[in-house]
Amino acid sequence: MTKEEYYQLISGIRARLATDDCKKCPCPKTNCAWHGDCYTCVRQHRMNGNHVPNCLQFILDEKVAKMAEVAEMTVAKKPHTPSDYWDYVRKRDAEVAAQMKVSN
Repeated sequence: MTKEEYYQLISGIRARLATDDCKKCPCPKTNCAWHGDCYTCVRQHRMNGNHVPNCLQFILDEKVAKMAEVAEMTVAKKPHTPSDYWDYVRKRDAEVAAQMKVSN
């Protein structure tokens, strides 16, 4: 790729970012504390390193599926964490905050 081709690539990316494409968080885990906050979501996934954010899994799914097809294997999706787990996290956060308030 030449410098000019690279510049054209970056210009195209900038033009697309200026549109409303991909502005809304596509993650199905709408109850998550980081839903819509891509920077924090991706950061915590990088820190934990245990899996890819839901909004990016389709990219890997397509690539892994192609590799599995060549290797004559199958691919199964991992089950999602139940949405009500975030309700429990918020409840526990409130309990911890209340305990902190009482002890101070």
